[in-house]
Amino acid sequence: MKIVSYHLHKGRVRRTPWFVSLLLAIFLLPSNQAAATTKRSLCAHPPRTPFTYHWPVKPFDREHPIRGAFGDPRTVNLEHPFGWTGPLELGAHSFHNGVDIVAGPGTPVYPVVSGQVVVAKEDKIVVRTRGNRSFQYYHLLSAVRQGQRVVVDRTVLGWIQAAYRHVHLAEIDGGRVHNPLDPGHLEPYRDRTTPRATRLYVDDGPQPFRLQGGWLRPQDQLAVAAGNLPAMALPRPWLGLPQTPALVEWRLFHDGRHGRWKIAADFRKTEPGRRDFWRVYGPGTYQNFPVFSHHLYRGTHGLYLFRIGPHPNHLSPGLDQLQVRVAGVCGNHSTTTWPLAVG
Repeated sequence: MKIVSYHLHKGRVRRTPWFVSLLLAIFLLPSNQAAATTKRSLCAHPPRTPFTYHWPVKPFDREHPIRGAFGDPRTVNLEHPFGWTGPLELGAHSFHNGVDIVAGPGTPVYPVVSGQVVVAKEDKIVVRTRGNRSFQYYHLLSAVRQGQRVVVDRTVLGWIQAAYRHVHLAEIDGGRVHNPLDPGHLEPYRDRTTPRATRLYVDDGPQPFRLQGGWLRPQDQLAVAAGNLPAMALPRPWLGLPQTPALVEWRLFHDGRHGRWKIAADFRKTEPGRRDFWRVYGPGTYQNFPVFSHHLYRGTHGLYLFRIGPHPNHLSPGLDQLQVRVAGVCGNHSTTTWPLAVG
């Protein structure tokens, strides 16, 4: 059997020159089970901190559309039938380590913080700044050289390539990736959308199926599909495609008592390492515009499944209720409740 490896570089599969970048978002299905309870946005009056910076494209002091969220899954499974992903499947997978800011081809991109260029390669520019920070900019035609000093809002780092139509911005603080949309970092940013958990799945892999009637078998593992619409409307073909929420939590109700909230995924400030990818996401997860069997499913919504408990063997006798709460970085959230019982 021939083993084939694929190199995933910021969503690009090197083996397939016809495919420039994987376009990513998250699957959101309508549900009448979700009861949204929105609280005041943390982004309405964000704190001014030493980490605050403006946008890398003009106008610098206005919000721009984002089509790829921090923590979004990146999955490449070229040899498999549609929907087959998981830790036992051949392919590549990683968390999205920044945000994809939409702008037209040829748009100049500027540093968000002044510093020195430490990497100036094809498709990748890295600027090191004070305070043990650095910023990564991808998908540009470079206009700088290694070692060059660059000034915020003044030096042109490069121009957005026509094939991508966005700049990927990543923030690294103290050697660890940080969510640029964390309040007090990339400003201004406002988000009034409400993320939602939509459906429960039995997720034993490689293809999940919807949980019917709340009945679980002793061997079943649960995952929840969840998503959040972008803060600003995106152009086609991204229009209406949701993204990964910043926080997914769950808890159980039994006999009128509830357990504590447990975190399934938390991208509000940072993200886990790649080895934890299939601990956070469940088998069957894939992004929008996925590639399976060497075919690009253009315009296809992704399915973002988050692993949650409990294991059926840990459920108490009788009927339980499972609550899932999802939130964005601005704190807007909703809670969905499902009945559970072991069959």
